[in-house]
Amino acid sequence: MTFDDILKSNKMTLIVSLPKNTVEFAEAAVKGGANALKVHANVHHQASGNDFGSIYEQKEVFEEIISNFNVPVGLVPGAEKCASREEIKLAEELKFSFLSMFAHYLPLYMLDTNLNKMVAVDETYDITHLRVLEKINIDVIEADVLPDDRKEKIHLSDLMRYGRLVENIKKPVVVPTQRVIEPDEVKYLYDLGVKGIMIGAIVTGSEVDGVKRMTEAFRNEIDKL
Repeated sequence: MTFDDILKSNKMTLIVSLPKNTVEFAEAAVKGGANALKVHANVHHQASGNDFGSIYEQKEVFEEIISNFNVPVGLVPGAEKCASREEIKLAEELKFSFLSMFAHYLPLYMLDTNLNKMVAVDETYDITHLRVLEKINIDVIEADVLPDDRKEKIHLSDLMRYGRLVENIKKPVVVPTQRVIEPDEVKYLYDLGVKGIMIGAIVTGSEVDGVKRMTEAFRNEIDKL
């Protein structure tokens, strides 16, 4: 099944954004019950504080992660600095399942890839912008609608931001942990119609044990839905 298929068929899909691109972190997430993984290239990751090299530089570890675990693996191909057409071809050859990138950084040549595409949008996009995405070759919407990433609890106003996306677009919406979302709060996202939660360093921390422990906690709550 493709990443898009999994999101559409599951009640709630659990995605783990790895704080480091290593087999150990991937194994911890999968053992914890992750439905999908996300790795990074060409970026400085704010929440984890890590810098990630190019797809070429990380080719071997990406091959290991993709071949060793039977879950879709997605790739952030960059931000201000972005993967070239040739690097995207390499990502296809490596058998990544999806690309994940902010709309304001995504070059149009990425729309031509056969990989699923998860596009992050922030609060600056109005309803008209969001509805246009129905006509573009994008599969999943990532709701990066909070102004920054910090270790604070989410509030009702944040649920309203997520719900605004869900109500105005037919494509699956994934919520990343820009704030501390507790495992037992997943039910509120589910009630809104959110199709996936992507947990990262804000809730998992940057150690292997933390990734496994928090993935298990979210898996247990999702299985209750």
